[in-house]
Amino acid sequence: MSVFSFLTREKLTYRPSCPSVPSCPVSFMRGRRHRVDVPYALPKDEREEERLAFQHYTLHKILGGHYHAPIEPTVERILDVGTGTAKWAHDIARLFPQAQVYGLDLELPQGVGLPPPGNYHFVQGNVLQALPFPDNQFDFVHQRLLVSAIPSVRWPDVLHELVRVTKPGGYIELAEAGNSYQQVGASMQTFLNWGQIASIRKGIDVSLMPYLGDLLARVDMRHIRTRTFQLPVGTWGGKEGDLYARDMYAAFQGLKNFYCAVGDVDPDNFDAILADLPQEWEFCHTTHAFYIAYGQK
Repeated sequence: MSVFSFLTREKLTYRPSCPSVPSCPVSFMRGRRHRVDVPYALPKDEREEERLAFQHYTLHKILGGHYHAPIEPTVERILDVGTGTAKWAHDIARLFPQAQVYGLDLELPQGVGLPPPGNYHFVQGNVLQALPFPDNQFDFVHQRLLVSAIPSVRWPDVLHELVRVTKPGGYIELAEAGNSYQQVGASMQTFLNWGQIASIRKGIDVSLMPYLGDLLARVDMRHIRTRTFQLPVGTWGGKEGDLYARDMYAAFQGLKNFYCAVGDVDPDNFDAILADLPQEWEFCHTTHAFYIAYGQK
């Protein structure tokens, strides 16, 4: 088995798909489950939940924590938008046991690991629609890695909703990874070109991600801070680089249906290029830019 085969440390048991949505619109392609009512590029299935759990562990290690905004220990209400597996929200609920933590997503997380903390609450919702909360509810609103779910024209709407539900003086934090890679080879460049074509056809613009701070400024956030991490991709970058490469490779596997169906990429060509990437990352010492921005209402 390749060192880039996707592994997790936690054995997960799964509930039936779409437990909170009786007739959720999905399609199945090449064994992967996709929601067809949203522009999300990645699957929504058990395999993707395993990857997201691994990704949460990886990002915590690489980024040095779960958040960067200077939230107070007395924070009372926290919202995680696009909560996915809810790993981030569960960890935050344990870090702030006095706070009520809400995770919002299209579907209830399917994986069953540790029981959720008593101060965690799942809320079904779509980030592209009005959030199901009154105004001025949350001291801290967190949103991570939703670039492949939000068309570029919808970012202002999404951010206005995040601001609306944030208390005066509260913080919003965005964490995203775009298409800015350094030291790439021919196969990686091909992969990025495919992604750009498919994304444009879905109205997604990953080149916006270096400008998260500007996006927050346009919705009148104050005291904005930004930070860019150059993350190593591959074992050449030590344990962190190895973890990040494993996560990235699994994410790229999950993009196959998106690239092939939307970007007209030949499936066999996709597989051949994907297989080249781990060795190319090692040879080129590839790095990937990861962006964090936060601001205060």
